[in-house]
Amino acid sequence: MKTMHAARLVEIGEPLEIAELGIPQPSTGEILVRVRAAGICSSDIHYQDGRSKVTRLPITLGHEIAGEVAACGEGATLFNPGDRVCLFYLITCGKCMMCCTGRDNYCKEAKMLGKNIDGGFAEYLVVPERNAFTFPDSIPFSRAALMTDAVATPFHALKRAHIQTGDDVLVIGIGGLGIHAVQIARIMGAGKVIAMDLSPEKLSLAKKVGATAVINPLEDNVEKRIEEITEGRGVDVAIELIGLSRTIRQAVDSTGPGGRTVVVGICPEEMGLNPYHDLLLKERTILGSADQSRADFPTIIELVAQGRLDLSHSVSLELPLAEINRGLDILRQKEDNPVRIVITFP
Repeated sequence: MKTMHAARLVEIGEPLEIAELGIPQPSTGEILVRVRAAGICSSDIHYQDGRSKVTRLPITLGHEIAGEVAACGEGATLFNPGDRVCLFYLITCGKCMMCCTGRDNYCKEAKMLGKNIDGGFAEYLVVPERNAFTFPDSIPFSRAALMTDAVATPFHALKRAHIQTGDDVLVIGIGGLGIHAVQIARIMGAGKVIAMDLSPEKLSLAKKVGATAVINPLEDNVEKRIEEITEGRGVDVAIELIGLSRTIRQAVDSTGPGGRTVVVGICPEEMGLNPYHDLLLKERTILGSADQSRADFPTIIELVAQGRLDLSHSVSLELPLAEINRGLDILRQKEDNPVRIVITFP
């Protein structure tokens, strides 16, 4: 049997182990993907540290994946070997009401690559063909991998916010998601896009990709700056990408009448709200946004292919699989403020 290498989480709190495994074979309706790039996400650190739970051990982590079709199982007719594909990371039933109405992120049978089943920190993996989307040669594999989460997650969230032409948008947290949220908000028609982060380097990058104003809470009075930038109105949309109760609170407080707050950051804490003062008086809305949908992928790929969504600043470092633990540590320690670190395969 031919074998491959994969980075496996064997024990919580320990480095990933490079293992030699058999190459999986596609069943009916499935394709075998030769992985060419897999992004390291903060979620991977949470799984390694035990802050978020994987459903079994050992498991191959990695859910931001792009590669080439290596083989097609019986009945899989959508692709040919050699096709360049990026992967929707939720394996769903494809038949329930949620899957059939573009809300497959709520399929009761959904299993996430790299959390519930083996993911993309491996030379090969098998997925249903419906999880794959082709992308053109003009998009490098390392950037295509990021489209599947670092881009798709803020895209889905801002789509839920129903941005109107001229809306002022606040993006809290300029990391792997936030740097793309700034651009997506502009593409969707936002007027002013305000980036908020503690890192001057991240705020400088946000300006490069389209932020019209920046706020550093270590240096600025957030409430005053929001008032100045929006001429006292407050923002129309705030998207929170960090996952702290205080920044979620800040997002809500920054919105004006009719404002919408979209919470993407995973926060385990409760956050107090006064329904009358915080919501009713200003007709504010608070939305949650989880993952993304297959329906988001064609638009995202087209935006990147057209150059309207610029991912040239998104990949901070590329590393081979053998150095994956170094990549996890760099992201964990925030060395040089990485946007995304990507594991690449020859």
